[in-house]
Amino acid sequence: MTEKNNKPAPWRMRSTLLMTVSLLFPSTPVHAAEHLTLLTWEEYLSEAVIERWQAETGVEIRQIYFDSGDKRDEVLAKPGHQIDLALTELISASRFGARELLEPLDDKQLPALRHVSQRWRDSCGRYGVPYLWGTLGIAYRADRLDRVPRSWKDLLQPARADEPHIIMMEDHEDILASPLILQNRSINTSDNNELKAAFELLMAQASAVLTYEYVITSLRSQRYLDQADMALAYSGDQQVLNEVEGVEGEPWRYVVPEEGTLLWVDCLSIPTSTGQKALAYRFLEYLNQPEIAALNAADLGVATPNAAARALLPEEIREDSTIYPPEAVLERSQVYQMRPLEGTQTRRRIISALINAHDAR
Repeated sequence: MTEKNNKPAPWRMRSTLLMTVSLLFPSTPVHAAEHLTLLTWEEYLSEAVIERWQAETGVEIRQIYFDSGDKRDEVLAKPGHQIDLALTELISASRFGARELLEPLDDKQLPALRHVSQRWRDSCGRYGVPYLWGTLGIAYRADRLDRVPRSWKDLLQPARADEPHIIMMEDHEDILASPLILQNRSINTSDNNELKAAFELLMAQASAVLTYEYVITSLRSQRYLDQADMALAYSGDQQVLNEVEGVEGEPWRYVVPEEGTLLWVDCLSIPTSTGQKALAYRFLEYLNQPEIAALNAADLGVATPNAAARALLPEEIREDSTIYPPEAVLERSQVYQMRPLEGTQTRRRIISALINAHDAR
């Protein structure tokens, strides 16, 4: 893992990129008569990018946050949700698209997608534009642990098994990825015995779990600040956690366990119900301009699928293995694939039972 104490963090490197973008797009006054509503994770769109867009177009970006894929899906499934753009991934985008709740995207309206390779395009399918990508791993407090976690076992079978100090997440897909990988199973399995074994591993871990709320949401609300020292997290989360905690030395670090991990790709989709379709396309095209995509990725400390944008990033970011993992890590990574709906329903029942059992303690 790259040590981050000896160099500036990515979000502190945005000034050069911001200056470049400012020269390319002169500021104009904001008149927010129009707006786009974006359904997304918290802290997942650069404020500088938003300000640049609003100054250029006069269109306000309003964000509604979710803290799990299940919560996102609940919103998108409701009639009249008034979402103009939504953060999705391949499985959810394909299912909502098949129900005609998401637009099949028109490449002719998105010429900047020429900077995004087919590998990433395929990871979002017909109904999504690649936005950011990364890994699933362990965020940890380097100042509170005696040693760096190297294995999923460190998270799932912790030495302090009866002391609550770990934060997991409610997402029915991602929480199951780690026990499945540790047990040398596919993250896409629909085999009930394999899912049961993963569930049993999570149940055995539960006495060490503080909460199943997404770690950024939990710590931003000032809960468990003094107790949490490990969390199931996404690459880039450690940077937000260090901002949230506001302590010196950037104690939150991130590691991809040696057994391998989930390689995730987040996409942006347009609901068919939006009344702002043309404006939504314009915003997607804006986000894929190399200078804007580079600014966004640098500010968030997350990997961009935009090749032209990556070339604009400072060397410190391009060589940061927590953001752009080496090929050896990618070779051990798995990606989500479409599976029978029954498999997804089983996963949701597993997580519901896990959380109910934890809450009943």
